[in-house]
Amino acid sequence: MISLQRMLGLFMLMLLHGAPITPGTMTTLPATAKPTVVTFPLELNPPRVVVRYGDSVSVNCSTSSTDHKGMGWEATFGDAGFEQDVNIVTWTVDNLTDWTIKPKCYMPLIDGEQASKVLPVILYKPPDSVSISVLRHSGPMVEGTEYQLQCDIQNMAPLQNLVVKWYKGNEPLDNVTYSNVSKTPVDVSATLMISPSRHDDGAQYRCRAELDLGPEGPQPHPTVTSEPLSITVHYAPEFLPGNDTVEVSAGSDVSLDCSAEGNPPPELRWTNNTAEGNANETTVGRLRTLYISRVTANATYNCTVTNGLGSITKQIQVLVDVPPQQHPTMFSTAPSTPGTMTTLPATAKPTVVTFPLELNPPRVVVRYGDSVSVNCSTSSTDHEGMGWEATFGGTNFEQDVNIVTWTVDNLTDWTIEPKCYITLIDDEQASKVLPVILYKTPDSISISVLRHSGAMVEGTEYQLQCDIQNMAPLQNLVVKWYKGNEPLDHVTYSNVSKTPVDVSATLMISPSRHDDGAQYRCRAELDLGPEGPQPHPTVTSEPLSITVHYAPEFLLGNDTVEVSAGSDVSLNCSAEGNPPPELRWTNNTAHNVKSSTEGRQRTIRITKATSTNAGIYICTATNRVGTATRTTTVTMKGPI
Repeated sequence: MISLQRMLGLFMLMLLHGAPITPGTMTTLPATAKPTVVTFPLELNPPRVVVRYGDSVSVNCSTSSTDHKGMGWEATFGDAGFEQDVNIVTWTVDNLTDWTIKPKCYMPLIDGEQASKVLPVILYKPPDSVSISVLRHSGPMVEGTEYQLQCDIQNMAPLQNLVVKWYKGNEPLDNVTYSNVSKTPVDVSATLMISPSRHDDGAQYRCRAELDLGPEGPQPHPTVTSEPLSITVHYAPEFLPGNDTVEVSAGSDVSLDCSAEGNPPPELRWTNNTAEGNANETTVGRLRTLYISRVTANATYNCTVTNGLGSITKQIQVLVDVPPQQHPTMFSTAPSTPGTMTTLPATAKPTVVTFPLELNPPRVVVRYGDSVSVNCSTSSTDHEGMGWEATFGGTNFEQDVNIVTWTVDNLTDWTIEPKCYITLIDDEQASKVLPVILYKTPDSISISVLRHSGAMVEGTEYQLQCDIQNMAPLQNLVVKWYKGNEPLDHVTYSNVSKTPVDVSATLMISPSRHDDGAQYRCRAELDLGPEGPQPHPTVTSEPLSITVHYAPEFLLGNDTVEVSAGSDVSLNCSAEGNPPPELRWTNNTAHNVKSSTEGRQRTIRITKATSTNAGIYICTATNRVGTATRTTTVTMKGPI
């Protein structure tokens, strides 16, 4: 092997003459000639390896050169030692478990120089387990609401070769890759946002962890798939197709069908069944039928369908065909439209008469538990009276008035739909529904780092999560992210939920050393439109302060110091890093060399320098994140 002194001398010459040091090459510097590069072919077979953790590996290193003393391998495992007068050496490990191994084939030349080549090794390990879950939710999902699925992958490596694939049934949904580098095994999670529809009831979601290790890796790629996650989706009732108008002859019987679907299965009921004669109801599956005997007059029947997610009502009109001599002069056949009525004179085409109902204000935004008051007025004089229908604050029918007021002292009904109605002299009715937005600011908002605690590492990706508790309505929420006072991102929600929900938003960050000590915040803001409070109701999290660890970096680059024989000289080395790095000098063993440390600076002092002090001095800075080196070349000037 080449001596340390000779290697340092060669290194010094290369630095002085600007020649690069490249594995597998050597630069010679004749006294009067420009540098020439001589290539020593070292061939690795295979040139790179991909090995499963714990498996065996074997690689040959060969050369066609005859101008060498021998060859060998240097490695933490499988060190082959130096073999003289050979052109091939083999590196073999029966059970490879060193995640950071860098085997190096070397070849000392006859003139004492040395060529070498490092074997690229990828050591991989498939996950111990892959599982899928729903974050912050259990039980059935609600149609149109957003949910976050999480795929947890345990103890796999290397992270940069991982691809997480999401599926619904056999349909691919999304792929997630990772840019941060980690050779050693890690636990990692990937998330997927879904907003299921009724067609997803019973759907099965899976996530798959796949290691794409390149052309040298195993084919097909090593893969571990989660057990399927089956979801149940609840949704509000919806009517199935059916007739909205039924025409019958006077005195005949009629049956009205009402059918709907929903999850949970809805309850169906008929109301306003004020028919002459007998009426009774039957239910078969999703069909509820109203039987009416001996119908003699036009009428409207309401079918109401209800489950835990909503209630809808459908009107079916029964139109009676009577002989002309029995027919009244006028009768109504037009569907009832809020605020309008259509009359049919016996000899004229329909005309539409509009009855203005004015709400003041026309829509309201109310904080949960606050009071509210709205006036409903009309300019019509052709009416009997007015009133409000509502689950809270409804009024009685008031005769001979042009204004009625809906008032609630403590509004707590999330789905309230107050309706102002006006009854006309001929018993027709017009109505208008008041749009109500009931809102509630969050009980709490907090920020955390998902699946991590302690200091972060520069250049690594982390996921921040903002948890917002018990707020409504979701569709008006804006989540804003800040670093200090700098806006980073904002998140909005398209799904509709009138009632309070818990919701989370996430932000991916990859901090640098300049972010050490940075404070992140998230803010929940309710944008309730022009009728809502100004400024918008806002709740902000406590700040999350982060600590960023990063590898050492020298404050100054490589240096050359010229010193006269017998004089003193100090060599300074300082570096920054987090945690603060440990500094040490090498090649400082001479009796007249002393070292000392002050703050972030490590100094060696050479007293009464001699020719033995000439050479390359290497300062190494190390912390738990990495290692960096800096060289100072000491040369002698004048007579030695």
